[in-house]
Amino acid sequence: MNKYVSVMFNFRSLHNTKLVIASAAKQSRNLWNSHEIAASHTLLAMTKKQLYKGLILLLILSFFASPCPAAAQGDYVIGPEDVLDITVWGHDDLRRSLPVTLEGKLTFPLIGEVKAAEKTTQELETEIATLLGDGYIVNPQVTVTIKEYRSSQVFVMGEVKNPGTYSVSKENSLLFILSQAGGSTKNAGEQIVIIRPKNPGSQAITLEEAEQKKEEIIKVNLKDALAGSKEHNVAIKNGDSIVVPSMSYFFVTGEVKKPGQYSLERGTTVLMAVSIAGGLTDLAAQKRTKIIREINGKKEEIKVEMDSIIQPGDTIIVPERFF
Repeated sequence: MNKYVSVMFNFRSLHNTKLVIASAAKQSRNLWNSHEIAASHTLLAMTKKQLYKGLILLLILSFFASPCPAAAQGDYVIGPEDVLDITVWGHDDLRRSLPVTLEGKLTFPLIGEVKAAEKTTQELETEIATLLGDGYIVNPQVTVTIKEYRSSQVFVMGEVKNPGTYSVSKENSLLFILSQAGGSTKNAGEQIVIIRPKNPGSQAITLEEAEQKKEEIIKVNLKDALAGSKEHNVAIKNGDSIVVPSMSYFFVTGEVKKPGQYSLERGTTVLMAVSIAGGLTDLAAQKRTKIIREINGKKEEIKVEMDSIIQPGDTIIVPERFF
């Protein structure tokens, strides 16, 4: 509130005041009913004193009714090559769009070089305002917003429509990043792997490389994330590699009506798998059902119950009964 009231006293002329009122009215026009819109136009014909009072009312309404992108970005940490929009209220000649250098700095009128990297937008606002207030502008009100996110990037691989490199912004959830990559394909599996390197670089890291380097590996379930689970819709950080693997399969053979390969979903039991394969034939020996599973590179035969959970790549064998 104090920020907006102070703006009013920086206007040098009635003409500027009218422009600000018209801008505020335009931003809020979808939120006011026809009577309020008519009232905003009436303000333009008032005296200077009345205009000041009207301005306060309009700014208050705009503050509560309009989104505030600067506040939404307040905790984003600025990095090299990000592009910033910087505004000093009441001083249009100081409005700038500036890139952050590779050294993490920018140059602003009057105050010169300022370190921007590793600061949030709010911290940079405070620093610029403090420097401008030291002999240049009385009570400066500064707004810093991110125009282009370039310093943070992640890598999306596997079963997505548009694999590649994507920027991390204020909105950095797993689902948002996947949406940037066009979403998952029809062949995508449920489990997603996120590789988080200790020292983020400019290239993606494969799962094999991550295991060798003992990098942090995070596994989440896509269906749970889509269902609203915050635990699985994790926050993505700079340098992360997101791997969307292909769908897992299992096989059913022997005395079932429709032997073959089927997509595996989490929690599938032997009984469910047999049902998916059309059920048992009249010759099936259900109690002797077994699974062939690869363990440490070797295929092993495992006796199972109907409620046993199957794993990716399992082959379920339902033998024929002896008589």
